Amino acid sequence: MLKRRTAAGAMVGVLVVLVAGCQGSAPATSDNLGTTPTPTPTATSVTPSPVVTPSTPPASTPASTIAGLSSAKILAKTQAAAKAATSVRMKGSMTDDGDRIVLDIRLAKAGGQGTMSINGAAFSLIVLDKTAYLKISDKFWRAQIKKKADADAVIGLVGGRWIKTSLTDQDLGELAAFASKPKFFDTLFEPTGTLRKTAPRTVDGVTAIGLRDTDGTLWVDTVTARPVRLESSGTDALTFSEYNQVATPKAPPAAQVIDGKALGM
Repeated sequence: MLKRRTAAGAMVGVLVVLVAGCQGSAPATSDNLGTTPTPTPTATSVTPSPVVTPSTPPASTPASTIAGLSSAKILAKTQAAAKAATSVRMKGSMTDDGDRIVLDIRLAKAGGQGTMSINGAAFSLIVLDKTAYLKISDKFWRAQIKKKADADAVIGLVGGRWIKTSLTDQDLGELAAFASKPKFFDTLFEPTGTLRKTAPRTVDGVTAIGLRDTDGTLWVDTVTARPVRLESSGTDALTFSEYNQVATPKAPPAAQVIDGKALGM
């Protein structure tokens, strides 16, 4: 289940390309990302439920589980359940080629948004269809641009605004993998090597069965077949929650946006 690492590496490369395209003009601002628009759940004050439609059977009727199926059949059901979900929140951290990546992304079919950091340098991301908006912290710019004068110029030029770009851009297309559910979440769960089933256990408050391959373990809700947690070696892990409760994000206010074309992108 290595898809996430490939996408993570692509993200690092994409942002380095973005940095190279922006280098060149004016003074500096703060290292604060500012406020990131937060999507409103589709229902107010709804507690995420581990049970997919149809609704939970009455208490007198035992809920059927997938725990007795083979690992291959469980994975097939998991892939189908992940694809069927209209939205999800993905949160966790991973290591890719020595870079420590931490993310908290809400994915919907028509877009997504959230925050990410690479080695402690953060940025926010909004994707709407084929348009992406990036709000990059000063710390990130300074980590990627070694000359202080060049970093100051880029920070001053951007001025703390969201950078607007197209996902059809050859260099930035991989952004879709992190904030577009069909491009990332629906293809995330692909096994590496032999797949083995583990004993059930409670994971993030959900009764789950584990699917283990040579790269790690995917914990799956035994009732809904939805992914709950993806673990790899060390401290790498992604959790999945808020199924079907994430609203499509809105674009940032126009006054807070700078067109990437103005930055040479």
